[in-house]
Amino acid sequence: MLAIGPVAQAVSNSFDQYWNHKLSYPIATLLGDRKPTLEEYREARQQYRQRLSEIEESDYLERLRNSDLARQLRSGSHHFEWAVGQVFADPPDKLLHETSEAEYRMMRELLPYLESARRELIVLSPYFVPGKEGVAFFHRLREKGVRVRILTNSLASTDVSIVHAGYIRYRKALLRMGVELWELNHRTTREERKAMSEGYVGKSKSSLHAKAFVADRETVFIGSLNFDPRSVIQNTEIGVVFRSPVLGGRIAEAFDENIEKEAYRLELVRDEDTGQEKILWHGYSGGKPVTFESEPNAGFWRTLGIHLMRWLPIESQI
Repeated sequence: MLAIGPVAQAVSNSFDQYWNHKLSYPIATLLGDRKPTLEEYREARQQYRQRLSEIEESDYLERLRNSDLARQLRSGSHHFEWAVGQVFADPPDKLLHETSEAEYRMMRELLPYLESARRELIVLSPYFVPGKEGVAFFHRLREKGVRVRILTNSLASTDVSIVHAGYIRYRKALLRMGVELWELNHRTTREERKAMSEGYVGKSKSSLHAKAFVADRETVFIGSLNFDPRSVIQNTEIGVVFRSPVLGGRIAEAFDENIEKEAYRLELVRDEDTGQEKILWHGYSGGKPVTFESEPNAGFWRTLGIHLMRWLPIESQI
């Protein structure tokens, strides 16, 4: 997504608010009175040049230069789909906890767009901890007959295990009401990593990074906001909402086409021996369907750890 005009100006204004805020400090004030020596300057410059050379030769930049989008932009042949967007951003005062909850919480401003879904809502959130309010919100959507599909990281793909501990408290409740949960498949082969690098994931490993939602294949949000307490209550976030049946439809279609190959579908079943509810993870490995009865590819100790952490009273911090 590229933004120009009022949207770009609104993002710039938000940046200026943070740049000029009393919580922003010039780097010089953090260095104190000590001044680097000439030799230290030279060493730092050499390290900078070396790091820049490594970046310029990275696989990421090479793929970016050779991507269809880059080639089209260089040749002037790319066709843009235009839409009117609106920027939503938390003010820096949120960090001081001096603002009113109703006035400055970005999620509250986005809720009407989420609630506008009449047929379908797709959510991409790397860190997903809905809390009781979030579960109640999704329940209201399901009661209206809205299909809800959520993609988040699996335990194996997440880079913050403790967030996963907060998320697993709500999986069964969401599955019971008919919410479709998907967890990103942690890819291990070179071919799979290459394929995933062209989708929703980053370079270092197969991990979900995109934060977005699409309502009724028309209303789209793209930004920094995760669907978790830390993003909603503590962090300062920014994003853009726009309406475009063309772009919203393309994002939803890409989700439809790739989700089964790239993520595990969670299913809530009843254990025949114990009668207790349990979760199954359905996915593909090497092109063949597989089913797991515990967190896929996470290992015993990591799985044990997050099930112990789930009992800690720290949800507002994750």
